[in-house]
Amino acid sequence: MHSPMKQVFVLFLLLWLSINIYSEQEQDVMTSMESLIQASQNALDTNHPIEALKHLVGILALNDEAKAETDAKRNARRRELVWWADQKITEISARFSMEAGDEWIKEDGTQRSGNIQDLAKGIGIMPVVRLLINYDYGKAVVADAPIHFSFVNGMGDITLTSATDSHGVASTIVRSISRTDKPVLIRAMLVISNRGKTKAFPEIHRDFTYIVPARTARIFASERPADEQSAGSLTMGAAASLIDSIGRALNGTGLELLPAASTLDPIIFFAALQGNFEAIQKACTLGGISVSYLVLADIQYDAPRQMVFNGKKYNIFTSTARTLLRIIRSDGRIVIARPLISIKGQGGTESAAIQSALIEARKAIEQDITSHVEEIKLALE
Repeated sequence: MHSPMKQVFVLFLLLWLSINIYSEQEQDVMTSMESLIQASQNALDTNHPIEALKHLVGILALNDEAKAETDAKRNARRRELVWWADQKITEISARFSMEAGDEWIKEDGTQRSGNIQDLAKGIGIMPVVRLLINYDYGKAVVADAPIHFSFVNGMGDITLTSATDSHGVASTIVRSISRTDKPVLIRAMLVISNRGKTKAFPEIHRDFTYIVPARTARIFASERPADEQSAGSLTMGAAASLIDSIGRALNGTGLELLPAASTLDPIIFFAALQGNFEAIQKACTLGGISVSYLVLADIQYDAPRQMVFNGKKYNIFTSTARTLLRIIRSDGRIVIARPLISIKGQGGTESAAIQSALIEARKAIEQDITSHVEEIKLALE
């Protein structure tokens, strides 16, 4: 007899509980939003802008999660809170700037391009950014900022997200790229996530371009006595024949050889041959036309020796020449360093012996390059 009454009572109780629980949930959404606003302001006051942005994105996430308001006043208040969060996000983000890492900046202050072939080999410079925020008193680095890295042009395997360190620096690692015959562009961007909602800031980004390097090269060569050691005595003898020999041998390597617009200072030549970066840069830009590679060849020859047999001198002279060949990229990396070749020349006079040694040395260099064309091509890729 009392069973129907009990059922009605239970239904009424469940309805009352659900209404109150829903009301509390609504109230919790509004309270949570207001708490997040206060938390974001506290974070800003203590110079933690990323934390502030996370709280503000949390407000947007709460708005997406919660059901629509049925009460007009609550709806107006909620819209006001969301609008305030949006405005604050815009205000804070406008103070950010993203710079490329120091290794990406050239001497003139502009950003350099990377080499896609180096990137594919894992030896190129990786994308590195520094995040800054502008305060009234100046700029400051921003720590703990999540930076998203992605390919805009091209495809590859990349570490997608990295947080800035105490210096405001974040970097990524490119493990592989799909192809090396086309340039790629990698973009770093500030991305904030909270409660499952992600907000990207496309205006806070930095692009990194990796290009296919032009294979232009210039040949510089020297033929000199071996006893020419001091910087003050360095000279570059006429080496047109040596340059021609090297040029013929390099035809199959894919290098586009450009003529030297002017002679190279001997001190710069020998410094570049030894790997001095400043000298390499000067040689690569000689005459105002830049090249990607330097082909440097040096032949040293010993003073001729006259043949003496049983105390009798003969009109036979010999001279030993040694060759050195290097192909150096404009960034200073030595891509080819051929082993030293030692070869003798002989003639009826001292001059003839030297010329014979030089002729044989030029042939030796040309033959050595020709027999290693595939190796050189591979090194240039």
